[in-house]
Amino acid sequence: MKPRVLLTIPFLSVACLLGSNPYAQAQQALQIPVASPAVRIRQDFSASFVELSYSRPSKKGREIFGKLEPYGQVWRTGANTNTKIRFGEEVKFGGQTVPAGTYALFSIPGPKEWTLILNRDTAQWGAYRYKPEMDVVRVKAIPTTLRDPAETMSLTLENLKPSAADLTLRWDKTQVSVPLTGDSDAQVEAQIAQAMQGEKKPYISAAQYYYNNNKDLNKALTWLDAAIKQQPSYYAYYWKARVLQKSKRPDEATAAAKQSLELVKAEKTPSIKEEYIRLNQQLLADIGSKK
Repeated sequence: MKPRVLLTIPFLSVACLLGSNPYAQAQQALQIPVASPAVRIRQDFSASFVELSYSRPSKKGREIFGKLEPYGQVWRTGANTNTKIRFGEEVKFGGQTVPAGTYALFSIPGPKEWTLILNRDTAQWGAYRYKPEMDVVRVKAIPTTLRDPAETMSLTLENLKPSAADLTLRWDKTQVSVPLTGDSDAQVEAQIAQAMQGEKKPYISAAQYYYNNNKDLNKALTWLDAAIKQQPSYYAYYWKARVLQKSKRPDEATAAAKQSLELVKAEKTPSIKEEYIRLNQQLLADIGSKK
């Protein structure tokens, strides 16, 4: 009788089982759906990124927190290997400073308060060998109740701002969030200072950063004038007009926008030409309405 391969070991692929069976090594490996699929999310954040790697368990009719995942016990914050979070720069996690790097994300659920933990041991299955002496930070968070239960656990970055976001966990009826903040301004200022020492100075992008972040508009104008001296363009004049408008210099802003309109006539790409004609006309209308 031909021996049969029994699928009796959970979470192992058929390929692994066939590999241990000398009678089945020549058979086609099967791709079987996993109970808790793995996911990796990389999100631009501040001047770098945040990356999440975890496996997503599902509710499957069970009561999760306080039952499947007991209150007061360390949880892997996911399934299978421990959940990992990677920061591309130094951040504040729940108000506490954390250096750039990769950490295991553990948690201790509670009915009225959770503890979120970043730990240096990123290479273990579950939380069976969790060592509190390897903790980097512990922060408290207050859980809220979801109106509609979440079938599958999720970890996401929400309420994104230039240097802030909320790391949010949802599963079953529970939602928990921890604030993340970065210091992108110091990093960008350092980049600008270094780049301005080089041959290809980022005059326009530096001016845009100052405009968008309400910084020194006179310095932004100095950079835009340098860019225009280097190579007059409708793009540089458009941004000069915007900075002048924000500086409450409407007559100069009007002149810069009109110069942008004049230069854009030579643009060969119709869609770009139409866009900057529209942008300058809208800018002129805004300047006129606020005089």
